Amino acid sequence: MRRVTLIILITFSLTNLSFGQTIQEIFKALPLNYTGELTTEAKDSLIEQETYTIPGGDSDETEKVDYSAGKDYIRLDYYYTTGQSGFIVIELRRFQKADGSFVVVYSKYGGAERAYDQDSLLTFDYENGTLKQNENLGLPENLKTRAFLKDNLPDSLKEEKITLSTSYNLKPKETNGVEYEVDPQSDQFIKWIKTERILFTWNGKRFEKREE
Repeated sequence: MRRVTLIILITFSLTNLSFGQTIQEIFKALPLNYTGELTTEAKDSLIEQETYTIPGGDSDETEKVDYSAGKDYIRLDYYYTTGQSGFIVIELRRFQKADGSFVVVYSKYGGAERAYDQDSLLTFDYENGTLKQNENLGLPENLKTRAFLKDNLPDSLKEEKITLSTSYNLKPKETNGVEYEVDPQSDQFIKWIKTERILFTWNGKRFEKREE
């Protein structure tokens, strides 16, 4: 009887631990400045309804945010319903470490349709319901343009003249990693692009850059 009771208690404890560390709980634990000033009530509404209108808008400018989620992953799409072209994408993803604890990756990028940039990339340890920033998990906030270009650039085409839109993708086709992506802002640059994506795979301790 004691053994059965012990098994039940262990199972109950693990269930509660898992519940307390869902990606939705992590999302709600993020400070306001990481989520476009979304309050706790706004986050709850967003999770339930999957869309939310930012308060304070009018007929000239109204902003909405759409919510989508998968296993250990959340994406927020901010956009205007009044004609403006700007947008922001915020992604959140959880990875499990080899010791059973978790790390969380936060990404934000935005701009216009053909001209957007990676704004911030943060990595956290997540323990006991608390996020603690950890900059030593192997993910750079940005990558230099040179990493995506061919080696035989002509002298007339300097690196700084090639304009690329940049963003992290926290849910690439490779399930156990994230990738940094670029998109040329002009078709004239396409032939000088060596690769449009660089993948970082999670090994249970940190992210490792995968060489093409």
